[in-house]
Amino acid sequence: MNDLFFLGIPQGIAHWLWLALIAMGTFLLFTAYYFHRKSKKLSRAISRLHELNQSCNQDALDFFNQAWPVLHRSGCIKMQANIDWFGESIPVIKGTIKGIRLIKQTHVIQRDDMRFEIMVYMHREAGQLESVSSVVLKTFLNILEQDLVLKQAEILTSQKRLERYQLFVQHEIKNISQFIQLLADQVNSIQTAEAKVKLVDRLAKTIPTMAQRARKTIEHMQQPLSEFYEGQMVRLQDLISDVVRMYGLDAYVSGDTTSHLPRQLLSEVFKNILGNFRDHENAEQPLDIAIAQTDDGATISIIIMAKNEQGNEFLAERMFEPFWTTSESGMGLGLFLARELLKQMEGSVSFFQNQGSFGFVVELPSSEDVKMMHAISKSDP
Repeated sequence: MNDLFFLGIPQGIAHWLWLALIAMGTFLLFTAYYFHRKSKKLSRAISRLHELNQSCNQDALDFFNQAWPVLHRSGCIKMQANIDWFGESIPVIKGTIKGIRLIKQTHVIQRDDMRFEIMVYMHREAGQLESVSSVVLKTFLNILEQDLVLKQAEILTSQKRLERYQLFVQHEIKNISQFIQLLADQVNSIQTAEAKVKLVDRLAKTIPTMAQRARKTIEHMQQPLSEFYEGQMVRLQDLISDVVRMYGLDAYVSGDTTSHLPRQLLSEVFKNILGNFRDHENAEQPLDIAIAQTDDGATISIIIMAKNEQGNEFLAERMFEPFWTTSESGMGLGLFLARELLKQMEGSVSFFQNQGSFGFVVELPSSEDVKMMHAISKSDP
């Protein structure tokens, strides 16, 4: 049969042709199997990334922290990142390099106060555009960017809702305050009939206080924005002590200095920061609040510290993220708003923790710097 098939072809050559055909078939079979496995590996990795993102509720930070095993199995040797997450810097290193030659790719993804600078190390062949590693890495970066866009949209949408809600609440408070003030005037004008004496006496003890608060509320709402931001001399110990008493906190305030920053803004800053201790059960320890000015006089530092006897671990990178909270009653906006207000005043706030304590460090520009800032703003045309 071989002689019929290879008619006119010597027996030796025909034998080698058969071997060549078998080798070619085997090669094609293994090639098909290789690409099938490669395609299946790519499909599994991409599916795993999307599933992981869904399980993380499209949270960019959680997704980034949990995606490394998928990237590593796909051919990434090492990943190094510098993350700026709402003012908190987070260095991340995944994997190690063991004396092998690799190529490095740098990617930067940023949306508002969320920034990822990622450096990925891969084998030279894995860095090619058509490789599994490159496709999986590109999918990872696309998902991460999508999560940042969603977070940005969530913040913008919530801010718009809060603005509308704030206008509504301010309008209602003004109406209630005006009503209380009117009621006080009516009580003061009541005739001294015997049947009304007791009622007038009882109301006269409570209404004047409420009326005074109402007048202050109305004056504050009618106050021009420029006056709200106007700087004035404020004793920081008095201001912070007022907030401590308002929240009923157990705190010892030491040190004192004055600031020419707007009192209303400073009050809101410390309400938001100290309110964080009130709203969390794990922060019921007594507070130590130290006020001091740096040696060069350029900065005022306020350290708010609580003991951490239970050794709780706090997610520092989440502290100033809006709408993230571990409190059942909180909205996750207090520390974010405090940070935003401080940025308006060229100040800052940061979180710290160690084995025995945790707390916040607030830094404010000195009075001299504030006066200079006001002078510059007034001289601008």
